[in-house]
Amino acid sequence: MSGSDDPLICLCVRVPESEIMAAIRAGHRDAAAVRDETGAGSGCGDCVVEVEDLIAWTDSATRA
Repeated sequence: MSGSDDPLICLCVRVPESEIMAAIRAGHRDAAAVRDETGAGSGCGDCVVEVEDLIAWTDSATRA
C-alpha cells in the first residue's frame, strides 16, 4: 500500500496503518505491545488512541 491507501497513523515515527495492522494480527493486542513492535506511539503519543481503536476494531471484527 502507498499514499492515501495506507495512511500514516503515527506521524512522529512514520508508521502506516498497514504496519500497525500487521502487528495486531501477529498478536500484539495492546498499544504498548504495538509500540514495542512498530514504534507507533513512542513519539508524542497522539496516535495511541487511534492504535487502540484499530485494536478494538480488529477484536470486534474477529468476534463477528
